[in-house]
Amino acid sequence: MRRLRRLAHLVLFCPFSKGLQGRLPGLRVKYVFLVWLGVFAGSWLAYVHYSSYAELCRGHVCQVVICDQYHKGIISGSICQDLCNLHKVEWRTCLSSVPGQQVYSGLWQGKEVTIKCGIEESLNSKAGSDSAPRRELVLFDKPTRGTSIKEFREMTLGFLKANLGDLPSLPALVGQVLLMADFNQDSRVSLAEAKSMWALLQRNEFLLLLSLQEKEHASRLLGYCGDLYVTEGAPHGSWHGAALPPLLRPLLPPALHSALQQWLGPAWPWRAKIAIGLLEFVEELFHGSYGTFYMCETTLANVGYTAKYDFKMADLQQVAPEAAVRRFLQGRHCEHSSDCTYGRDCRAPCDKLMRQCKGDLIQPNLAKVCELLRDYLLPGAPADLHAELGRQLRTCTTLSGLASQVEAHHSLVLSHLKTLLWKKISNTKYS
Repeated sequence: MRRLRRLAHLVLFCPFSKGLQGRLPGLRVKYVFLVWLGVFAGSWLAYVHYSSYAELCRGHVCQVVICDQYHKGIISGSICQDLCNLHKVEWRTCLSSVPGQQVYSGLWQGKEVTIKCGIEESLNSKAGSDSAPRRELVLFDKPTRGTSIKEFREMTLGFLKANLGDLPSLPALVGQVLLMADFNQDSRVSLAEAKSMWALLQRNEFLLLLSLQEKEHASRLLGYCGDLYVTEGAPHGSWHGAALPPLLRPLLPPALHSALQQWLGPAWPWRAKIAIGLLEFVEELFHGSYGTFYMCETTLANVGYTAKYDFKMADLQQVAPEAAVRRFLQGRHCEHSSDCTYGRDCRAPCDKLMRQCKGDLIQPNLAKVCELLRDYLLPGAPADLHAELGRQLRTCTTLSGLASQVEAHHSLVLSHLKTLLWKKISNTKYS
């Protein structure tokens, strides 16, 4: 045993091993540093993801605030009883992308639904324990006690005129609002019902859903309680990067986006069918019953589809009425056209002489959608269609200028694109 120890001692300290021995401390330091760096990075990512989730996903806060107002008799609605007393509304996966707009998948009456609720006031750090009373005062403050149904009708009409424009179809929309407010069908609108409906109208997406209820490509409203509302279940997403945590999505390079779309997305004929639905949605937004609407965030994240691959707009938050966009731009000071941007990509030119934004957008909806479709449709397109499809999409992306000047060209280009795609998939299982 002593001999073995001496032999080991000689091997460790023999001249041959001196170089290795000298390098060991340096290697150890490197390995320790790399392990520490890995642990630190992992801990930081876990902390950021948890913090992000905790900030984005506050459905429990939303439910507590809404039910508090309901039990006080301040608000009402068609799902209040199920939400607050019977607990028949099941909250499932958090889908929120911003803290102020809570979005969850859920289950109600045996159907998959999407639950949406705004909690900006509740998330105010200065509000503290008074968040629920502040919400009552700020959000559910109109109409006031003593307001007649005639006055509420005029209030609603004035609000819709300001947000959608002075259109002859608005009285019919006001009628829809009052009908929805009277959810219990007792032929009268109570103060709680009126407060709930007024609060809902302040939600941009609710106003859009109400305006587009007759259109097949917008989700259907199923019920509400205060300013919380429930729609049909969220459609399948066309952007597979949406499965990543929100903070990691911007880190995906564009090339990887395209690769994910090609590998994980639907087969090309199904994509063509979804694209036809998206083009039809653009038509619906252009001079519809309640005016023109602009798509102000044109990304694949907003392109959804049903189990039968029919297009559904996944998120209407960034679809804006023309009247609202013009009001935002009117008289706005600018140095560059980037100063004249509503939402993400509704951009108007800047009058350098007057240093004010002009009222007409640089790109119409169709041009932006066609830019999106180039990446969505051209990869994997049939060889006999690829060249013509690419040419038509390039023509489409050049549409610009005043809407009145491009209207005829706009309709023609859109019609040609739909016809080209439909011819390829008609009389097949994909149609």
